[in-house]
Amino acid sequence: MPHELDVVTGTTRKAMFSVGETPWHREGTVLAEAPSLAEALQLGGLDFEVITCPVYVKRGRHFWPSPYGRHVVRADRGEVLGIVGPHYSLLQNRDAFQVLAPLLDKGIAHLETGGSLRGGRDVWMLVRFDVTDPVVQEVFANEVIPFGLVTNNHAGERKACVQETPIRVVCANTLGMALRRGEQGADRAIGVQHTGHVELRIVEAAERLFQGIVERYRGIAAQYNLLKATILAREEFERLVLDKAAPLPPEFLSPEGQHLTSAGYDRALEVARQRRDAIARAWHDGAGHHGDDSAWEAYNGAVQVIDHDGSLYKTRGSRVAALLGGSLRHRKQCVLNALVEHAKTARG
Repeated sequence: MPHELDVVTGTTRKAMFSVGETPWHREGTVLAEAPSLAEALQLGGLDFEVITCPVYVKRGRHFWPSPYGRHVVRADRGEVLGIVGPHYSLLQNRDAFQVLAPLLDKGIAHLETGGSLRGGRDVWMLVRFDVTDPVVQEVFANEVIPFGLVTNNHAGERKACVQETPIRVVCANTLGMALRRGEQGADRAIGVQHTGHVELRIVEAAERLFQGIVERYRGIAAQYNLLKATILAREEFERLVLDKAAPLPPEFLSPEGQHLTSAGYDRALEVARQRRDAIARAWHDGAGHHGDDSAWEAYNGAVQVIDHDGSLYKTRGSRVAALLGGSLRHRKQCVLNALVEHAKTARG
């Protein structure tokens, strides 16, 4: 993702800030203390507005505005970010991130990172919650920390999103930790369509999502302990992790039962094997790992490779979109779901 970082208008500085830790590839601005919301908008290159302009179609010798689409334009640069439908409602950065202001004002959370990607098509801010509950602290200490993530897309490609996510600081991997309700997994994310009163609806989403965070993290603590205490045999690791994150392509057999191959199949098989080898290495040798064969380190190994090895996990469109809400996020969630179900069964 580093190459997708925007540049702050009028400077050569990358449009990202990070508190206390060096951002991607030493880009952006590192801060010793959390900024105010106004400062964060400026440092993250987020203090711009978007407008819409007509899409013109040619009829004969003249051009007429189309009733079916409009350009979303970045006002400070005049750059087109995307084409949207007639019912699309703009959500300005200041309005999207204003939902974090009550948390910041009450001292419940502090800004941690924020920035702009793909010329401003994707923007985000991340806040760190100060959860001081003794049960949560006993289990997590500073290893898993609750964060609130607000993302917005100005290209009409997806919804604005308010999301709660734990981050494992030791290896800097965003964990798509599912906060499960009963027997069904519930990903703590709410998407808000760019229609109608989008500013009001994203406020409602934030209020609903961030309530009761301590209680939810008690649940995460139990899940953490469950995965940490579950040791995987090699066969279980292959079935629960590798087959979910890097499945082998299906074999093609002739009517006589002979294996059929092709150049496409051979390429797919080689990529799958490379992915499986990388995840297997990360299981034991990943950042912050102890090589304890646990389901916890198995999951984090898969996350590390999927998140950071763009050569193995290529995407047709935006890698950011795939990680935030697309195919790559789905792969990680499948691994997590399989490991949690296995851990529950193994522990009786």
